[in-house]
Amino acid sequence: MKKDIKPTLLDFAILGLIYDQPLSGYGIRKVFEETAMGNYSNSPGTIYPAIKRLEKFELAKKILQPDTGKTRIQITQKGLLRLKEWLIKPIEKKEVEKKIDELLLRFAFMENLINKEQKIIFLRSFHDLLETYIQDLQTFYGKESNKMPLHGRLAFEHGIESNKTTLKWCKNTISALT
Repeated sequence: MKKDIKPTLLDFAILGLIYDQPLSGYGIRKVFEETAMGNYSNSPGTIYPAIKRLEKFELAKKILQPDTGKTRIQITQKGLLRLKEWLIKPIEKKEVEKKIDELLLRFAFMENLINKEQKIIFLRSFHDLLETYIQDLQTFYGKESNKMPLHGRLAFEHGIESNKTTLKWCKNTISALT
């Protein structure tokens, strides 16, 4: 029996990509290279070992394209189950504070995998945790801004405003889905 793994963020990004359609290793690399997915990696030294790991743990498998004789990577049922579990797992405060890109990646892959109610639960949780985080940032800023150097203060203000923009996006997205 194979030891189970905890997939990495890169693993989930690959699973999300191949859910839509099987891709070659090169095709996966090109998506990472040519889109914002490159934030996760576009290095062959990272992508190909991740694909091998997904295959080893039966989360993905190679399939032969009869028309071309080339192989593509396809998500397995086990991989699909792990991907869905990741998409609907409860959001933690630390993710809102440090991993907003990961939360947005999760949301991006939800479209055809998660029902509307689960998407709304995700977004409301994201909204509520973000609202609390912004209040915490503003409280800290109110107490400490006069001690900050100018550029530090301006950078901190950018962080607050960026989070407010994400909060507005949450509200608008909930409205769009309901």
